Amino acid sequence: MNMTVADADDVEMNGDSDLSDSGLHPHEEQGFNAAYEAKEVLGRGLASTVRRCVEKGTGQSFAVKIVDISTEKQSEADALRLKEETLSEAKILRILANHPAIIKLHDFYETESFIFTIFELAPKGELFDQLNNTVTVSEKKARRLMRQLFDGVAFMHERNIVHRDLKLENILCIDDERVVISDFGFAKELEDGERLRELCGTPGYLAPETLRCQMYEDSDGYSFEVDEWALGVIMYTLLAGYAPFYHRRQLMMMRMIQEGKYEFRKEQWANVTTEAKELISGLLRVEASKRLSAGECLKNPWMGGLQPPAAEIVEQKKVAKEVKPKRDLRKLFKQAIIWVRFFLRLAKYKYIKSVVDRDALRKRPFRDRDIRHEAEAAMFSIYGHWVNRGYYYSRDMLFANKPRPKYYKRDPDASVTSLASLTSNASTASHSSG
Repeated sequence: MNMTVADADDVEMNGDSDLSDSGLHPHEEQGFNAAYEAKEVLGRGLASTVRRCVEKGTGQSFAVKIVDISTEKQSEADALRLKEETLSEAKILRILANHPAIIKLHDFYETESFIFTIFELAPKGELFDQLNNTVTVSEKKARRLMRQLFDGVAFMHERNIVHRDLKLENILCIDDERVVISDFGFAKELEDGERLRELCGTPGYLAPETLRCQMYEDSDGYSFEVDEWALGVIMYTLLAGYAPFYHRRQLMMMRMIQEGKYEFRKEQWANVTTEAKELISGLLRVEASKRLSAGECLKNPWMGGLQPPAAEIVEQKKVAKEVKPKRDLRKLFKQAIIWVRFFLRLAKYKYIKSVVDRDALRKRPFRDRDIRHEAEAAMFSIYGHWVNRGYYYSRDMLFANKPRPKYYKRDPDASVTSLASLTSNASTASHSSG
């Protein structure tokens, strides 16, 4: 939907709402334009536009998702589907309100042609774009990110809500520390024991049981475990820089997913701890009943034990300022010695030169981690737009492991000679047969 600020200002905001059953009460007396001022476009979809907007009363910035539910550019069925998904997303976000790892719904407006959903603003953008800039993330940062995602997904599942479309594009960065789960259009609140069978999500993140639902009529369906599978794909991608399941042919990629066929390549995973790999393997188990849950992941050794959510950490810091324990002078003295040793070694570090074998480097330049990291970062900054958003995320599209085929220049004389020999052989064969 191409909607300018002028277009948004022309929309009347006095429509009625169908949200009474969901517990949501959009404004009727004053519309979106009376309370907010639309600003620049942040993103576009097939039938929606995301803009930054400013609340006139407070001057605070938010993100507004403007969904076109009119039938001018789409069928009535598509418009109805979009409306139902948007209303369902708003209802679910109300249920999941006030969790630090889930995007906050601030306001909501509805007319006959448009739905305006106002969310908290994510100035740092998508985690997908952040990963494009950094190639990979360290284990320390991956641990911090995954802890928030595990905590958010566990919170959802405790309230019987499955997301069904977790991916890097749907993880938004509020700042350098906090990320939130967004886009609950496919999310669904399940009854006890309910199983789902419809296909929804992004191919590279689909769980095996989701694919089986489309292949076998007697499939058992899927449930909350599909979110844990997607978290495994996200964690793998953060640490490796490419997706665990990738093939240029989509059918082959689907087969890899169903078989759980992936690997920890030595070049990318040599410096990643065994605990991180084991956690990923626990999330990417083909059998859903044996897959780790988000709550279990929070207690995993790689996570360093169960940690409190971000909001609780802030409260603990406030309390810690009030309570000042006595200083241990002996401990401080030991720490001072360690620091002195560290700086002495650091001063001598410039005299230590790492020896690089030029012949080995010429044959396998990407074996050196630093060189590989810099080369991939440079290449991705130029050709990163080749990677399809919303499908699968893989650097294999740019860095293929298969060698290029060798092409040889054609010799015209040799071609004539070979053709002549073939002609003579054919004539000899015909005479002999005669």
